[in-house]
Amino acid sequence: MQTASAKRLTILSIGFLGITLGGCSTIGNFSEKSETSSGANSTSRVNDPPSGATAEYHFSMAQAYSVEGQVDRAIEEYRISLMHDPHSALIYTRLAAEYVKKGQLSNAIEACKEAVKRDQKFIDAHMILAGLYSTTRMNEEALVEYEDVLKADSTYEEAAVYKAQVLSELNRAPEGMAFLRAFVAKNSEAAMGWYYLGRMEQSASNFVAAERAFKKALEGRPGFSQAALALGVLYEEARRNTDAIKTYRQVYEASQDLGAANRIATLLLKEEKYKEAVPFLEAIESVDPDDMNARVKLGLIRMELKDYDGAITSFKAILEKNPESDRIHYYLGSVYEETKRFKEAIGELSQIPKDSKLFSEAALHVAYLYKMLGDTDQASAYLRKQIDSGADVAGFYVLNANIEEEAGRVPEAVAILERGQTKFPKDEKILYYLGSLYDRQGRIDLGLAQMEAIIGINPDNIDALNYLGYTWTTQGIKFAEAEANIRKAMKLKPDNGYIRDSWGWYLFVRGRTGEAVVELEKAVALKPNEPTIIEHLADAYVKSNLWEKALQNYEIAARLVSDKDLKAKIDEKINHLRTVVVRAGPSITPVSNERVPAAAASAPHPISR
Repeated sequence: MQTASAKRLTILSIGFLGITLGGCSTIGNFSEKSETSSGANSTSRVNDPPSGATAEYHFSMAQAYSVEGQVDRAIEEYRISLMHDPHSALIYTRLAAEYVKKGQLSNAIEACKEAVKRDQKFIDAHMILAGLYSTTRMNEEALVEYEDVLKADSTYEEAAVYKAQVLSELNRAPEGMAFLRAFVAKNSEAAMGWYYLGRMEQSASNFVAAERAFKKALEGRPGFSQAALALGVLYEEARRNTDAIKTYRQVYEASQDLGAANRIATLLLKEEKYKEAVPFLEAIESVDPDDMNARVKLGLIRMELKDYDGAITSFKAILEKNPESDRIHYYLGSVYEETKRFKEAIGELSQIPKDSKLFSEAALHVAYLYKMLGDTDQASAYLRKQIDSGADVAGFYVLNANIEEEAGRVPEAVAILERGQTKFPKDEKILYYLGSLYDRQGRIDLGLAQMEAIIGINPDNIDALNYLGYTWTTQGIKFAEAEANIRKAMKLKPDNGYIRDSWGWYLFVRGRTGEAVVELEKAVALKPNEPTIIEHLADAYVKSNLWEKALQNYEIAARLVSDKDLKAKIDEKINHLRTVVVRAGPSITPVSNERVPAAAASAPHPISR
């Protein structure tokens, strides 16, 4: 962003072009002649000067060279013109303009000082000199020049504004504000003065005064978009988004200002009003197709609104201009994945380079998509390739192990995770998944060791706390520690149905059947489709001689369960219970301790969906 002084330098460079040719007594009125000269061939002009060359001729030549961008030649001609007319303030100011183009600010200052010496009332020269002083950090000198201008013309709005800015740069902002307040009080239609006063009031956190100033600027100059946009920003800072959007809409409707459209879209997106934001982003896209920020937003909104074809069109258009944008390849791949176009998704995600921050996430999705296509061998091979190439990511090991486990190759899954553990000894997902597979293999002690290692890394890992608490309970050991772990897990995540189930099971094993029923009913309410939890509730009902309730829940569990062995076990309980109910014989407790905690029954998913 340009500083105020840099902006003034830019403005004064442009401002030179607006200085009229009149007002220089020694040059006289030759504007028509200078225009004619500027259109002639530059070589003939230099080689064939008229026999009676004058200040007028060289001035016209300098103007022509200036327009053509031949700064050095323009400077030469202005200097020769001054030889003919050394008293011209206008020629000195034009010479200063050329020095500014060359970056020779010291020479420009000297030229302007000469102009002021020759014509104290030449306001343009004073303004340019002030701007140069300000640009070169000679703020006290700049202040003197602006004050001289205001003495000559107390209504000179530009001088008033720049004077206030210089005072701010001199750490005299309160004085600058006081001056501008007095200026606009006397010049109530000074829109630019009100605008800059609003900016200063805003910087001083004077919200009400800033709002009033911006509104006065708009009264003085209807359609003053800069003031309207500033007012909108002020409303945003005050969290008055409704007023901000209203203000921006007025600007946009009046002038189709893209800045206003962008602010409207941004605010609507914050409020998740995606459909309302679309027309404004489309307007930005149509007028300024190079605004990649707006195009990306538009693509993401279309994704959110499930306008997948529109999102694909947006992202493809961006890639035409930015084919190496890893983020856009990722977004486009995500759209293809969402629409089940897995091969195209793989094509996009595979283009993300390894040095990208998105690489690990993209690579996980590529492997996952191969798996979704049924090509688990390719998925495993892809992950192994990434691991072997040195692109080590903990999630690669977890997903690779998950693929092997689902293929029934548990020993291979364990080997992968053991290799991952050597690379990432503190990764909780790897440790937990490995521990659950050890448990599945019947290597309970190794499983417990993994969970204890997790607690050593993160004492608040609820899955490890739950696993340890439940497993110690089923083993009939460390009941006090088991209770403490499960209680802690419940405190950390009270609405977790699996943890609530473990607590109910702990109470059941400890003989606190009534409490167990209450807790297991809570667990079922939290996880109504989890057959293992429903089975435990049925077990507790049996223990409480609530046989009809038990039978009903066993039957529900049997309908939900997918594991054949577990279904056979539940069916056996159903058949046994029906026999008991018919005979009204002795109470039974067809329960089993053969359960891995529900949260440990599956691998932690490496991809956040």
